[in-house]
Amino acid sequence: MSAVPLKVLVCGSTFGQFWLAALQRYPQRFQVVGLLASGGARSRDCAQRYHLPLYTDVASLPENIDLACVVLRATVMGGAGSDLAQQLMAKGIHVIQEQPVHHDEVVANLRCAREHAVQYRVGNLYPHLPAVQQFIQSAHRLLRRQKPQFIDAACASQVAFPLITLLAEALGAPRPWQFQTQAPLSEAPFQQVQGLMGGIPLTLNIHNEVDPQDPDNHFQLLQQITLGFPAGRLSLIDTHGPVMWFPRLHIPEAVKRDRDFSSPQSAHLMEETSAIIGEVTQASWRTTLAEQWPEAISQDLLALAESIQSADAPRWSPQSLLTQCQMWQALTKALGYPRLNPDQQFQPLARTLLPATVGLDRTITQQWDFTQRAERLVSDITAHQVTDFVSRMDEACLNAMLFSLQQGGVLCHPEQGHDLPQILQQLQVAEAHHTLIGRWLLLLADAGLVIQRGAHYFSRRTIRYDELHHSWQAVHAVWDNRLGSATFIDYLWHNAEKLGELMRGEQQAALLLFPEGRNDVADAVYRHTITARYLNTLIADWLLQRLSQHTAPLNVLEIGAGTGATTERVRELLQEKYGETPPIHWLFSDVSRFFLVNAQQRYGYLGWLSTALIDIDRPLTEQGVAAASQDLLVMAGVLNNAHNSEQTIRWLAEVLQPGGVMLITEPTREHLEILTSQAFMMPPPQDDRQRSEQRFLSPEQWQDLLQRAGLICEACLPDAGHVLAPLGQRLFIARRPDHA
Repeated sequence: MSAVPLKVLVCGSTFGQFWLAALQRYPQRFQVVGLLASGGARSRDCAQRYHLPLYTDVASLPENIDLACVVLRATVMGGAGSDLAQQLMAKGIHVIQEQPVHHDEVVANLRCAREHAVQYRVGNLYPHLPAVQQFIQSAHRLLRRQKPQFIDAACASQVAFPLITLLAEALGAPRPWQFQTQAPLSEAPFQQVQGLMGGIPLTLNIHNEVDPQDPDNHFQLLQQITLGFPAGRLSLIDTHGPVMWFPRLHIPEAVKRDRDFSSPQSAHLMEETSAIIGEVTQASWRTTLAEQWPEAISQDLLALAESIQSADAPRWSPQSLLTQCQMWQALTKALGYPRLNPDQQFQPLARTLLPATVGLDRTITQQWDFTQRAERLVSDITAHQVTDFVSRMDEACLNAMLFSLQQGGVLCHPEQGHDLPQILQQLQVAEAHHTLIGRWLLLLADAGLVIQRGAHYFSRRTIRYDELHHSWQAVHAVWDNRLGSATFIDYLWHNAEKLGELMRGEQQAALLLFPEGRNDVADAVYRHTITARYLNTLIADWLLQRLSQHTAPLNVLEIGAGTGATTERVRELLQEKYGETPPIHWLFSDVSRFFLVNAQQRYGYLGWLSTALIDIDRPLTEQGVAAASQDLLVMAGVLNNAHNSEQTIRWLAEVLQPGGVMLITEPTREHLEILTSQAFMMPPPQDDRQRSEQRFLSPEQWQDLLQRAGLICEACLPDAGHVLAPLGQRLFIARRPDHA
């Protein structure tokens, strides 16, 4: 195969940007040499962003283009994609065109390709997505054993062509097929189609409506497919997974008659009522669009490149594509035109509104023997005690928020509303805290303490001081010194009493955490709570396990070491096993010289520990830390203080050796007690948290962020079913890939 990359032209700057991202993934195979588009602002911006020349007509194109990606609507969809494809092929350029394309257009394009001795393909990313591949492979395995009894599927009409493709590939042979629509209910967004595919009874539910101002959005779903077999159902729950198997319930006679579950006829009852097939991935939409879709697009590009450059490439037959085009046309004809639903508005809801998933990762702590000592710390703590504390703490913090607002003269009367700017002005909120107070209002609205009507907020009740005081007494009673020191609750209550001054910037939050420069309050917050003791013990024991597996000393960098809560627990357990000379080089770092001076005074006698001033909002390689120099990075509650957590993680990853590990502890729920205390010291985020209006990311969001930064998240502890899980603190163990 030729080592020279194909010179590629991308036509279209809307979905064409996904194709540009796909081509960039394989620079050894493709060199993008231009963008052909209308010349509007969007295409100019796109060309500038990708550093490409922008062409507005075929006549102006250079002569050295090998391949064109036509990412414009085909004629059947009201565009000029097929006309452009034929013009490009007439210039001797191979073409791949984005689906869907009418059968007659495909025939004409294939004829044009033969006439000009070039190749023509239709691109379709959906069959190459990981979950779809898993579904197709699973369907093939089942089809070798049983014939499907029914097909139940659903999609949006805009992605009906890919659904036809997925079904055709899963079944292998789509003929005979037919479609017949049922009379739609008035104003119903879904339209039902009955028919056959591969001779199997088929029911399709099609979301057949479109917003004419925004036709590429407002889908109710992409694709869902269920194949029903005599033994059960195989389901692609969504285009991006998961794939699940649901064994069919069959109660044998021995169970119906005698409740005999031990008979040979009852063996199938041992199978789970449902099972996820293959690897479970829970990527965000951001990762899906930025990573999975371009990679899926690239598979068609790579196949075409191989066909262009190698005489030994497998021959491609268009017959299957032509059949799918005919099926899609028959389906769209049966459906008719979509119902127009203009001026739709997108209103996202946070995943955190739903109950936490229990059980998916319940076994992870059993896979890591370093958790045993930490688990003993929680052996006498009950789930009820933890959930009761969280409930009472949230209630006390919400009361404190509303009380402080009402003390400032806003939200005092149910009939008098205020918008955020009015509230900020009335309360004289310092500019640094505007975002925080906006978050308070949303939380109060979610809790039902205030009502939001448009941009204005109205109070539903008045919080009295005695009621506020009583709610904090209830928190003290539940805390009961078993979950931590009473000093921790006193600190939070003291902050709650000072919220007005904190909002105005008249009270420094740091002076409440370090009164008169003392560390006793900070130690109660960062060292003595049950979550701090549990997570710091996990970190220390993980490190001991790692040391036992290596002969050379480990280089460890602790970022944002602060009061030394994590350092102290590590020191205790290292001294237990190694005495004063453990095989480790530990760099204690922070952005504050105050903490470094304290660490030097406390740990100056330790030959294996040194200190450094490091700012997480700057590249570490510019602060004296060499690239790929560290075996381990330790960060306890640090990354939420970064302006941009993802960028910071990328900078941190640069100083990790390939195969090196980050141990990260972070809050993973909306901690109201932090939003009424330490949040006044935290800079406003400039990353996903700003856009989502969340102050803290969920475990799934943290894992996705780590993945985006190029790391492999190997564990998230404690798991969702753990007694401490409601407290919302997690340890993430993330590894830099060996090949990085």
